Amino acid sequence: MRAVVLPMLLLGLAAAAPPPKVPLGKLPAGVAPTAYRLDLTVDPAQPRFTGHAEIDATVKAPTRTVFLHGLGLKVAKVSVFTGGKTVAARYAEVDDSGVARLDLAAPLPAGEVTFRFDYSAGFRTGAEGLFHAKVGDEWYAWTQMEPLDARRMFPGFDEPGFKTPYTVSLTVPASAKAFANTPEISAAPKGSMTTHRFATSKPLPTYLVAVGVGPFDVVSAVVPPNAVRKMPLDFRVIATKGQAPRMAFTAAEAPKILAILEDYFGIAYPFEKLDFLASPIQGGAMENAGLIIYQDTLILLDKDAPPGQLRAFGEVAAHEMAHQWFGDLVTPTWWTDIWLNESFAEWMGKKASDRWRPDLGIAATELDDAFEAMDTDSLGVGRPIRQAITRNDQVTSAFDSITYLKGAQVVSSFEAFVGAEKFRQGVQLHLRRHAYGNASAENFFAAVGEAAGEPRLVPALRSFTDQTGVPVVHVSDTPQGITLAQSRYLPIGVAADRMLRRWQIPMCLARGEGHACTLLTGAEARLPPLVGTEAALVPNAKGAGYYRFSPEGGWDALIAAAPTLPGRDAMAVADSLWADFAAGRTDFATVAKGAAALAKNNERLAVILLGYKLKDLGSTLIDADQRDAYRRMILGIYGPRLAPLGVDPRAGAYAAEPAEKVSLRLSLGALVALDGRDAALRARLTEAAARWLAGDSAALDASWRSIALAVAVQDKGEAFMTALAAKLIASDDPLFRGQASAALGYAEGDAAVAAAQKLALAPGMQSLETVRVVQSLGANPTARDSTVVFTDKNFTRLMESYPGFARTSIIHLFDGYCAAGDRARLDAIIRPKLKTIGGGDLELAQVGQGIARCAALKAAKGAEVRAVLATY
Repeated sequence: MRAVVLPMLLLGLAAAAPPPKVPLGKLPAGVAPTAYRLDLTVDPAQPRFTGHAEIDATVKAPTRTVFLHGLGLKVAKVSVFTGGKTVAARYAEVDDSGVARLDLAAPLPAGEVTFRFDYSAGFRTGAEGLFHAKVGDEWYAWTQMEPLDARRMFPGFDEPGFKTPYTVSLTVPASAKAFANTPEISAAPKGSMTTHRFATSKPLPTYLVAVGVGPFDVVSAVVPPNAVRKMPLDFRVIATKGQAPRMAFTAAEAPKILAILEDYFGIAYPFEKLDFLASPIQGGAMENAGLIIYQDTLILLDKDAPPGQLRAFGEVAAHEMAHQWFGDLVTPTWWTDIWLNESFAEWMGKKASDRWRPDLGIAATELDDAFEAMDTDSLGVGRPIRQAITRNDQVTSAFDSITYLKGAQVVSSFEAFVGAEKFRQGVQLHLRRHAYGNASAENFFAAVGEAAGEPRLVPALRSFTDQTGVPVVHVSDTPQGITLAQSRYLPIGVAADRMLRRWQIPMCLARGEGHACTLLTGAEARLPPLVGTEAALVPNAKGAGYYRFSPEGGWDALIAAAPTLPGRDAMAVADSLWADFAAGRTDFATVAKGAAALAKNNERLAVILLGYKLKDLGSTLIDADQRDAYRRMILGIYGPRLAPLGVDPRAGAYAAEPAEKVSLRLSLGALVALDGRDAALRARLTEAAARWLAGDSAALDASWRSIALAVAVQDKGEAFMTALAAKLIASDDPLFRGQASAALGYAEGDAAVAAAQKLALAPGMQSLETVRVVQSLGANPTARDSTVVFTDKNFTRLMESYPGFARTSIIHLFDGYCAAGDRARLDAIIRPKLKTIGGGDLELAQVGQGIARCAALKAAKGAEVRAVLATY
């Protein structure tokens, strides 16, 4: 970056001493911001924007060098005002992670100072910093700052421990609307533009600053007062032009979830207003105080929204609104404790959204997510939930399944351990103590422990937050009693390390109506016999604990009970059964028997959990000559459960049915059509997809579009794909665009796969849709090899499409590989690109370990799997 200096600086800087070492983690202590004033000129139709930033700060000791953050900023002028004088400075970006340095013409004295910057920067195309996109005929801009991208929009001290007020103004085209964290207080013409000024914010970290600019549609609502909040709250849903009809659902339902959260926290919503802003570029959502930005499919819903979209709305809206307290009101002091932000919000999001719509089965998804985290946590390389972060390139790795999903399950298990009400009191105590400030995990532990009056809580929590791995409890159930023995769960292909792990595991066991709970603190424990109405002992009742279990007497009793077990119990059985197989403790025939029994359970996720494990097996470990037998196996297990439900893909065919039944049919339909390749069902879905694409809107319900479009892409090939992409690009329906871009990745055959890769980069395809096509192709066994080559060739362009916080997910294109040589290929392609990705060492090691684990499982169990498949 070219440094720009004031004329009077040149001689002074030439004689400066060599600069100090560049900090690649925390900035040096000594300079702390106290307030920001940001004046931005933003025309989303242009390639660049301009800004004037003023930062009030306190300097502890005289210095000629100040480190701060900035990335890709072209600084035209910078100075420091102190003691009634202006000191000129020179700005330079000194590390690719966005560390910048100010060199002062004269020593900066201790005391109060104001840094002033005039600069410009380019809009991003993916969701990082200030990004823009053309939607229809209009241009829009949004922000995504977490974790390290505020430095792309303004220079500053981009760390969560610095919470200050922000005063923002936006000068934008007269035809555009402008939004920020706080209410607008004035708007005045400025030539062909309009300057919008916003109220000064409560103290915020840089990563929660947000703006939105464009000709948006706005639907306004008012959240009525309640027992916690005595005044009404302004609420708006904001989206690109033409989306107002899809905003009505969110405008009506989000206030209900907000009220549930206020009731739980016992603290009124802590900011002046609440806006939901939709973006087709945003991946997931971001909890900016007062201006939450969502991927548009999450908050733009039609009247016939499928159950999966309703679940996603509820979970994510509750998650992001929970952050308004846990993360925004009280913020981590440093990235080491970001896990608590996300773990708590993930857990609270499930809890609140399930209370909002219990018919959607959201509570069970928490357990399903925990099993996903256990798979990652079982690898030989990993990180604990609470990991010391010392470098910028480690930060993005903290936003993973360990933080979100393992963390949420650990929070859930300890809520059960201390009791829901005592846990809630601890949460409220924590929030009140640290409101509008920063806090650490230690502060949270102390508050919950104090409220619970339970001295064992903190050491038990630490046994899960401070070490890697998943405990497995070996359970011996005899008439004389129950013996429990814990160890680290190790699947085939993962070697034990030298660390002796012991967990303090909150455990509950069930036998019918009989329950027993304990805290397993040692290597072994013995419980008295558990009397109940059923024969089978469930060693993880309700799946509430973060552990797997292995019954010493085998799986027969649990498999026999599987059809009638409570849903979460059945899910825990499914996960631990598969884990036992992957560890070499049981055989594949038992897995197949268990899958067939679980397919009769009433809980949707219990029915399909082993089905998706088998699906993974089918895309990795199974050879081409076993493909037909694998498909017969899927049909044999799941076809009989789908048959009585029937499949009618027409619009509204099941509108009157309960959401649970609709969801079960869809989950089974995906397995039977896409993995079992049921010819009759595929023909019906392909016909419906073709008719719908030709304009018959009644032919295909929105809930069946994902499956039907994927089947039609496979069966009808390039001509259908071309027509589908054309309709996608012309459509303003966010849900369809997401479904269609994912469906393109199901292409089969060299020509069709090449066509899908070309369409991923087609004009009119939004950046997130490009990512979706490529990720879908990477998960497709027939497209995986050529997609890796395609990605390598187009790496820079594809990388720009990924949201900044999700760039490391490109490494997971290699997840489906299962041969030892694939690991070396992964390393050769990805390692040279880690600097461009901005991190990813951990993800690279984990994907490599996953490949090795798959190869080892195939070597150990391949013949066994082949023998079972031969019986179908």
